[in-house]
Amino acid sequence: MENKKDFFPTSFGIIFLVIGICGLIATGIISCCHPEWVTNGSIPAMSFLVLIIGLVFAFPTLLEEAKGEISTMRVIVLIVVLVFAIIYIKLGWIAGSFEEFSIDKSWIYILGLAFGSKAFQKFAENGSDNGDNNQTTDDKNKKQNDTGNG
Repeated sequence: MENKKDFFPTSFGIIFLVIGICGLIATGIISCCHPEWVTNGSIPAMSFLVLIIGLVFAFPTLLEEAKGEISTMRVIVLIVVLVFAIIYIKLGWIAGSFEEFSIDKSWIYILGLAFGSKAFQKFAENGSDNGDNNQTTDDKNKKQNDTGNG
């Protein structure tokens, strides 16, 4: 065990991963045998939510921009994508045909806004670095101190 601080969120995430996977598998088996027991798709949607939350806790670097820095925009994009995934899982589980598997088309604007804002943020961050994208702040400070400009 490398660090107790990192052990608990990671083990919590792995437990959530297992619960989410078991929930999806159990719902799939139950809906094949007794489809009347799973009527509205809430169980698979919640299992998927638990699965993704488990991924975030088990692998926290997925949301990091740099080492130890959580990116707010990545969290927001994750939340928006989770909302759409849960809605579509819930709808898809009860849809009898492909025509029933649809939501209002104006939701695409929200997705475009979320992903577009992420792209805009990344472009703005890269533009403000003046070409030193590969150097960390510590490296820049060390370079300044070495040259006597610090």
